[in-house]
Amino acid sequence: MIKPGFLILLLATLLSGCISEKRCAERYPPAERSDVFVQHDTVICVKDSLIPLPTDSGLIKALLECQDGKVVVKEILEAKPGMRVVPFFSVQNNVLTTGAKIDSSSIYFSWKETHIRESRIESKTIEKPVYKVSGLQNFLIWSGGIAWAIIVILVGINLIRIYLKRKLLP
Repeated sequence: MIKPGFLILLLATLLSGCISEKRCAERYPPAERSDVFVQHDTVICVKDSLIPLPTDSGLIKALLECQDGKVVVKEILEAKPGMRVVPFFSVQNNVLTTGAKIDSSSIYFSWKETHIRESRIESKTIEKPVYKVSGLQNFLIWSGGIAWAIIVILVGINLIRIYLKRKLLP
């Protein structure tokens, strides 16, 4: 009969050899190689906009007079050109023509923005060691298999003998 103290000692011995996966990774870290790739991407973005300009005006005041049945300009009282507006007038054959030349009221403006984007790619390669079985280890594996086969056969034969003795002896 197996004594309980021996059984507890055997169980403690078997369990003390166990190690958790976390402690094993801390104690025996895997061989790993880490590579860092830095990639630079240049992105050019074209943007445009309209810049509105403030309103502008010009002014002409003139005195007109009739001479010999024709309209003539007697005196220009006031002429104010604007910042972008240039007013003009003319009198020809009793026809008064006025107008103003003006630039566009907004300016088209485009520009390019250049952004450089940096990407860091870190790759870790865990190198697993490849274990080869040596000749001695291969011999021990095969001899252990043969030994277990012999033990199983002998135990089977002994069990059959015991069974037959009990069966034949009443």
